[in-house]
Amino acid sequence: MPKVAKGNGKQRMAAVTDDFARKCEIKHNDMLGRFVVALCNLRAGETLLLENPIVVLPQMGDRRCTKCFNLTESFCRKCRLLALCEDCSDHDERDCKRLAEMNLSDDQVELLQKKEHTEIQPVLKCLLLREHEETLPLYEEMSQMESQLMTRRGTDIWKNYQEHAFTPLNSGGVLAQLRGAADEDLVQGLLGILDINAYEIRAPEVGGAMRGLYRRAGLFAHSCMPNLVISIDDERRIKVYANRFIAAGEILYNCYTNVLLGTEERRQILKEGKCFDCSCPRCQDPTELGTHMSSFICSHCSCADGYIVRQPDTGIWQCLLNPEHTLKQEFVSNMLERAKEEIFHARDDIYRQELLLAKLSRLLHRNHFLMLDLKQNIASILRQILQNIGTRPNKKVYERKIRLCQEILLVLKVVTPGISRLKAIALYELANTQAELARKMYTEMEHSANDLLAELERVEVMLRESLRMLLFEPLATPEGQLTRSMLRELKELQDDIKNLRESDDDVVNQ
Repeated sequence: MPKVAKGNGKQRMAAVTDDFARKCEIKHNDMLGRFVVALCNLRAGETLLLENPIVVLPQMGDRRCTKCFNLTESFCRKCRLLALCEDCSDHDERDCKRLAEMNLSDDQVELLQKKEHTEIQPVLKCLLLREHEETLPLYEEMSQMESQLMTRRGTDIWKNYQEHAFTPLNSGGVLAQLRGAADEDLVQGLLGILDINAYEIRAPEVGGAMRGLYRRAGLFAHSCMPNLVISIDDERRIKVYANRFIAAGEILYNCYTNVLLGTEERRQILKEGKCFDCSCPRCQDPTELGTHMSSFICSHCSCADGYIVRQPDTGIWQCLLNPEHTLKQEFVSNMLERAKEEIFHARDDIYRQELLLAKLSRLLHRNHFLMLDLKQNIASILRQILQNIGTRPNKKVYERKIRLCQEILLVLKVVTPGISRLKAIALYELANTQAELARKMYTEMEHSANDLLAELERVEVMLRESLRMLLFEPLATPEGQLTRSMLRELKELQDDIKNLRESDDDVVNQ
């Protein structure tokens, strides 16, 4: 593992941030815009970047306290423009003072505080960087980021921001009282920069999300087969590290979307949110590297390999074995929408989900992204059942979860090669369940001590591999906390293995 610089947190961050300049080079071309290449060979797990956000902002449609980031509808009583929850008495003194200096009428403030105008807050936070000498360099760096201003002009998102950000800020008198010029293009550009470059980060409440904008982390190009891992800890620091060996000169890629979505879903998200068409190897392969994560079963073919895939060059859904067997795009879209709706309504009901999985298996490849979604949901419910000390699940429950984990892992090994959080957690779930089942069968005298020993030794190998990937995660993340727990579990497992070996040696010596 890479060495960590000694010293306090700020010194360590400075040391790793300096690594970016030593290990990375920013380039530009017409297709990618600004992007980053490796200046030297990089080891798997090697850190390239560690930095704090320029700004932390709510997701679109949310309003959060400027200080603690909890959801709120309250505002600071002094400046009256930035959200501040009832538990917080103040926020950044410079920002508050600058906004309080503005000569705004009560009617203008009322307009700016309207519930539907939540996008005002992100714009204000960005524009306030320009108002202070100390933060002006951050604003200047931010203003160089990609906004896709021309591409977004006149689109639905443009019109939404026009109605809920620019118009109230302009009519409310805020833009006219800023130190620099601020027209609609500036407001739309700032919101574009946030949409294109910001990262999703965890909010204070469970399951909540916010956005963080970082100086350098947004420079990495996209690929659905990335060579980087992005981690953001509880203090909103971002860590970027290599997920495999990267040779000098290689472009450094992050994945901007969920790798467990199908090609059309990923491309649509990227087109709408980031304004580009992905042409990575996975998107160009109709079988998605042989995983068939978007493939339909051909009802006309009797053989096992009859799958209908979307041809990237024509957009036609054709059978791989017989191109005359096709599906209409309208049928595909309607069928997937109905399936998504059924999956949504079946959530938390394992019996409905299992029935739906069986039903969809007649239409979709077993690795289709919707099938994987169902398998993950079922495995999650099974985990809860197995962890409930009030239940006594039989062997079939363990075996079902093990089979689901194995099926999910087969796909993850293809679409997330190298170091992968998803793969590490799936491998841990598999190892943990196999160990529990082995102990259960030994307790119920269905396994001998040698059977138990052999199974626990296999589990140890899996746990070590999972830990090897998760050890690169910052401690102040859910994965970092899981790593601590796994290290304790590994120690207990090794103790059990040692005791079983000693018992076996005692029997042999007798």
